[in-house]
Amino acid sequence: MPKYDVIDEGIIDAQPTMVYKTILDDLAGITNWRPPNVSTKLRGDMPLREGSFIDSTISEKGLTSKFSFKVTKMVEGKSIDYDVAGDSVGTGKWTFEPFDGKTKVQFQFNFRTNKLLLSLLSPFVDFGKAHSDVMQKQFKACNNYLCSK
Repeated sequence: MPKYDVIDEGIIDAQPTMVYKTILDDLAGITNWRPPNVSTKLRGDMPLREGSFIDSTISEKGLTSKFSFKVTKMVEGKSIDYDVAGDSVGTGKWTFEPFDGKTKVQFQFNFRTNKLLLSLLSPFVDFGKAHSDVMQKQFKACNNYLCSK
């Protein structure tokens, strides 16, 4: 099974605490600003916190991947860590840093494919780049959402 370590960055026109809260609100289903090919849903009826599970589906270029994320650590306004299971397995981490009155947001995803089809396609499809493309769209959507408020 191929392994990937992808780091994606974007600049959001808001303070880190606001970007952090906006990401959490979307993961919890309070808002829905992500691109239409990405869905997330908090499992259960408890508020989002460490130990919570989030189910996600991403459809891109004819492939659909399903994941669940277990939130393992949250540092208010600074980071969100989680373990990933499903069509890919690994770890993910959001970080939020002040940058010239804005926020440098970063997502690091260390994963391996866990779905036979994805593993078979890996010599022909750069899943690291595909993940980066999806993340850049999400950073842009987050920025547009915050700028429209």
